[in-house]
Amino acid sequence: MIEHRRREPAPGVFRLVLPLPFPGLERVNAYLLTDEAGCMLVDCGIFQLSEPAHGWDEIVAAMRACDAEPRDVKRLVVTHPHVDHYGMAARFVAETGAELVMHASSRGELDAYRNPAGAAERLGRLLEGFGVPEEELRELTAFEDWRAYVSDVVDPATRVEGGEHLTCSGRSWEVVHTPGHSASHICLFSQNDGLLISGDHLLPTVTPHIDFAEGHGDADALGDYLDSLAKVAALEPSLVLPGHGRPFDEGAARAGVIASHHDRRLGAILQVIRWEPHTVSEITDEVFGPELFDFQRRLAIGEAIAHLVYLQRRGEVDQVTRDDGSRAYIKIRRQPAATA
Repeated sequence: MIEHRRREPAPGVFRLVLPLPFPGLERVNAYLLTDEAGCMLVDCGIFQLSEPAHGWDEIVAAMRACDAEPRDVKRLVVTHPHVDHYGMAARFVAETGAELVMHASSRGELDAYRNPAGAAERLGRLLEGFGVPEEELRELTAFEDWRAYVSDVVDPATRVEGGEHLTCSGRSWEVVHTPGHSASHICLFSQNDGLLISGDHLLPTVTPHIDFAEGHGDADALGDYLDSLAKVAALEPSLVLPGHGRPFDEGAARAGVIASHHDRRLGAILQVIRWEPHTVSEITDEVFGPELFDFQRRLAIGEAIAHLVYLQRRGEVDQVTRDDGSRAYIKIRRQPAATA
């Protein structure tokens, strides 16, 4: 059980800690920004029909601990449409009439909730295109139906692109588009006091998952994420309010640590494929380990492919066909420059 108490990391900004039903990921943060003209809520937690404790009653209790009610909220901003941040959005909008704000590119991700079978089929084709063997596809595409964790699918009333300013809690919050963890991910930044509501873009103790599928197979999700890290680091946030975990300072330094993590992972992949080609499955086993549960393996393969796409686009890796017909990847060897 979560103790709902008043957590105010900055004046007029309250951290609402809400439960999640996932082993290893048991809590998510929402942020209530208070204002006499009406409050703003950033993210809203998950919906779970079978366990009401993971839903509406938790939001109400968390808000009341901060002397607020859902009806006080005039605007709901969702940083990205993953179920732990978006799941309760439709219920919240229906209960309060709040204006829902999301990035304009969220439409495709929301469509996956409307048609999970279509999402699974698209994912299967993408995985197949990267050489994932057919016998693995069924297990790896079995996790695309997230409807049990979404109260309903609601489209944003206001679609932002990045650069807009939202006023609340005596601050002007700039919308910062930070694709990578999600193609439509946004952060909110208050320049006057250096506050960054980071969603899952910057987390204090873990590195956000980067998945090739977030770019629908044709985008450079890791490249986008590293660019977004640099964008946020340039803001030099003094206090980061993350989607999971406690607030932390020195946001630019944390962005640098996460970028270095991905640089090391790119190096590890290049070491695996330096001398002979390996399939995506073999690379995943070497880098992440072979003893993974199905969902963990789905995430690991998605992250391995995101790194391979990054390397391919920069001329470091090539896809080849091995003698057995499998598609594999090998590091491109550079010829030494001729000397006079």
